[in-house]
Amino acid sequence: MQHINWDNLRYVLMVANKGSIAAAARELEVNRTTVLRRINTFQEDLNCRIFDRGDSGYVLTAEAEKMIDAAREVENTLFDMQRQIAGHELKLEGELRVTTTDSFILSMLGPHLASFREKHPYIVIDLLATNNVLDLHRRDADVAIRPTRQPESNLVGRRLCDVEFGVYAAPEFVHTMSDQSVFDQRWIGFADSLVTTPVGTWFDATIPAANICLRCDSFVAMRVVAEAGMGLALLPVFLGDDSQTLVRVQAPTRELATGLWILTHPDLVRSARVHAFVDHISAALGSP
Repeated sequence: MQHINWDNLRYVLMVANKGSIAAAARELEVNRTTVLRRINTFQEDLNCRIFDRGDSGYVLTAEAEKMIDAAREVENTLFDMQRQIAGHELKLEGELRVTTTDSFILSMLGPHLASFREKHPYIVIDLLATNNVLDLHRRDADVAIRPTRQPESNLVGRRLCDVEFGVYAAPEFVHTMSDQSVFDQRWIGFADSLVTTPVGTWFDATIPAANICLRCDSFVAMRVVAEAGMGLALLPVFLGDDSQTLVRVQAPTRELATGLWILTHPDLVRSARVHAFVDHISAALGSP
């Protein structure tokens, strides 16, 4: 009888979900060789080919599709069970995975994470700084602090405050600006995960591509290059105003305002760790 190695199957599922060895390796935080070795072992154990390699990446073979669909259902059941168990943990100790962006960590969260640590010294926070939206259903994180206008319907949480945006530049760049409209100056643009945000969509629809001198996937990186005089940057006000170098060229516009939310999965709401952290951050950052 052939036995499935569930740990190897995890690697197979990740490649099936991501479509490439490189993307799966990044997600699993291992090298490409490890992913290939695990897939090959899995195929040898079952004596069947799982993937075809095409121009667009790794594609499941027809024989493997039904097996992988069934495996995904098992995986989702395991995630459901893990969340439900975690949701009943009553001790204020252990690991708590929190995801947010680098800009919020830099300008807002540091002191509040420190005060949370003082209040709950036995809770260890794994802080995941990324602009990518991590999957709370799969427990990529337990709590997310995200700017969004509309949170996913399968999550629960609180709107903490509004995030407004303004236009910033280094003083030396401002002195070189022409008399044309601010939209016709040199700009720092958005890349990758920031492109699909509401502010990224507004930017691409408003600023001519010919005026973009550089693109960044991080507001922190945008601030750094703006401070170096590269061009105008559309930044969250809390990040731009916090700069010791930048000046605000244009006031915040309400049409770009985005809510800042703290979110978790409904199964984790009663977890003592999650509840304590959500309450602490809500009290620190929340509007009345």
